[in-house]
Amino acid sequence: MSIIREVIRNLLSKPITIEYPRKPIPVEKDLRGRHYADLKKCTGCSLCAIECPSNCISMEKLPENIKLKHNPRGLYPNINYMSCVFCYRCVAVCPVYAYITTNEYRLSSVKEVYSKDLTLQTIG
Repeated sequence: MSIIREVIRNLLSKPITIEYPRKPIPVEKDLRGRHYADLKKCTGCSLCAIECPSNCISMEKLPENIKLKHNPRGLYPNINYMSCVFCYRCVAVCPVYAYITTNEYRLSSVKEVYSKDLTLQTIG
């Protein structure tokens, strides 16, 4: 009898879970979300790629049409968000504070998602 009573009570009560994505959820200001390099600051030193515990940062050559005096090696970090653990070690180790951090957490995808487009947009 107690099981039937419990079933009826649960059927008549409101759901306890958050109805995401139907209802948006509040996001904390300091949430570790998507991050990418600001090419106006990045020197291409590769410290972020060296320190990355998940090896999701690869240093890539800048496009031929972009030449930066403060980046003589012509490299920039490209982050694979599907491998990233969002520890932000790359943000902390950067000597010139070149990373732009956001609280964007909706990164789910069926294909690999990289920071390349966001990073290259910082130059324009």
